[in-house]
Amino acid sequence: MFLATLVALAVCALRMILFYLGRPPEGTDFLIVHFFALVTIVFFTDQRLLKTDKAAGFPDLMREGFKSAAVYALIVALFIWIYYAAVESHYFEHKVNTMVAKGVAEGQPENVIRPRMERFFTPFNYTTITFFTMLIAGAFNALLLGALHHKMLRRFTR
Repeated sequence: MFLATLVALAVCALRMILFYLGRPPEGTDFLIVHFFALVTIVFFTDQRLLKTDKAAGFPDLMREGFKSAAVYALIVALFIWIYYAAVESHYFEHKVNTMVAKGVAEGQPENVIRPRMERFFTPFNYTTITFFTMLIAGAFNALLLGALHHKMLRRFTR
């Protein structure tokens, strides 16, 4: 859990640094950082478990990897909600205006498009989607890396 917390704080700090440098990540641009962080967290969590418990089986490796990934996803989701609610609070307003302008240019009425966009593009929705995406990715990583550790890397851990 310590590793997951440390990596989550590092990723949050990176996002804040990018924001203050005037280069905030757009949409899914930052998603690759999250996926690499999840792989790293699950891999080293499984490594640590095998070093402390040589008899740890596949379910144990999966469980520990997923727990660490879930902690990471929860911390980052909380940060993202705070980030879009307080730090970059006009992001979704700008996004809605852009989407509405695009829809109006295509001939759709603004009074139909705007309420839909305003309901969808919110910090809460973005946070929820990000949280569950990272949770699914963490589960997938826990499954793959747990199997890798169980079948292959176990013999190299001392």
